[in-house]
Amino acid sequence: MKDFNIKKKSINLPKNLNEFEECINQPFCIFEKKNFLDFDLYKNLLLNFPSEDQFPAIHSNGNKKFLNNKHKEFFKFIKGNIWGDFYEMLNSKKVCFEFLSLINNELKKIKNRQNLKNYLFIKNYSDKFFQKSVYKILKTINFNLVRIGFEFSIIKRDCFIPPHCDTENKLLSLMIYFPPNNDDPFFSAYENLGTNFYKSKKTNSQSLDIWKSKYLDQNISKKFFENYELFYNSKFEKNKLTGFIKSDKSWHDVKKFDEDLTRRSVNINIYLI
Repeated sequence: MKDFNIKKKSINLPKNLNEFEECINQPFCIFEKKNFLDFDLYKNLLLNFPSEDQFPAIHSNGNKKFLNNKHKEFFKFIKGNIWGDFYEMLNSKKVCFEFLSLINNELKKIKNRQNLKNYLFIKNYSDKFFQKSVYKILKTINFNLVRIGFEFSIIKRDCFIPPHCDTENKLLSLMIYFPPNNDDPFFSAYENLGTNFYKSKKTNSQSLDIWKSKYLDQNISKKFFENYELFYNSKFEKNKLTGFIKSDKSWHDVKKFDEDLTRRSVNINIYLI
């Protein structure tokens, strides 16, 4: 593997959504870019993906394991690691604003996002009282504060992510998938472990579209699948960026699978504070 300085590299994003390999605008915006990262960088990140025992949290609804930049274990893991350099590159005003510029026109189509402007990037977010007071003052003078969320995710056999539209303060969700190398005997099975996106059926008798979304429980999920249908599946492919914009219609999930597989991904999100 060649030696390179990740800090000298930037994310090479198209300037327009229609330049992506895949771009869907309705009922909400989804886009995909293959070969998103330098090949050697991606390979290095895959080889150094955190082990399962380093994940401090598990979601009660679906049993997804996660490690994110609100956990002290996250910063312990990335210290002196290729992931630390990668996180520093992504957790920057430059990258954050590149993505916001990319989706700006789509955000304007969403009622709850039409008045967004004057973004202020917060690199080291804190929910301590003093910092929250500073954020409150900045918001009163018409700044829209934004931060990067960075999360490692592991989903295993009989686990899943229920249907949801994402939390109301999320602007953009980005995912990078990390399937195993091609020589893995179960490599072909991983393609089916991607993210599923849903839209309302024409025969929908009960709209569940909601801005303040959370994971649906089993009973409401049953109603959901009676009234919504799959319209796009993002295949679980290596070195691919999948992104979508949060709205009251941005329904998605990850299905439960019964194969003995481990679904590894990184979720990079832009949040309003």
